[in-house]
Amino acid sequence: MQSSFVLFFMLIGILFGVWNRWKEFYPTLLFWIIANLLYDSLFHDFQLWEFIPVWIDHILLPTHTIISAAIALLIYPFVIVVFLGRFPEKVSLKILWILLWALIFQGIETIAYLNNSITHHHGWSLICSFIFNILTFSLLAVHKWKYWVAWLVALPVVILIFIIFDVPLPK
Repeated sequence: MQSSFVLFFMLIGILFGVWNRWKEFYPTLLFWIIANLLYDSLFHDFQLWEFIPVWIDHILLPTHTIISAAIALLIYPFVIVVFLGRFPEKVSLKILWILLWALIFQGIETIAYLNNSITHHHGWSLICSFIFNILTFSLLAVHKWKYWVAWLVALPVVILIFIIFDVPLPK
């Protein structure tokens, strides 16, 4: 299932990505990948969500860690050139653009959830994922504008997740 999502986002990126500006988006892409790696590290023993291989993923993407790395390294680059490359100027359209991408990711996660290729744990839910998606795409937009503000906002978000979901500190 996750393999099909990788292919879906690669196709979207190829068709709609603004590739001639990829260097401009590269720092924000690294921010997103680092955040993903931090989640995988900090929440390794207390995962709020877990990717489960189904269908051909047992061969191509056999573990949560490999699926997560594939998402960060194969999906994020193709998404970032569309999301930032076509980011609107008007504030109202910016909000709608962020909501659109949060809904796209939410739709993909809902399909994965219904297909048992993602599971939620410790109180995490599809609603939590939607809020998280809105925060993620908002932070990506902020990072493109002022990277240090995105890092300053991301830190309290991580602390809040630790508090809300009673996450034990990693050993």
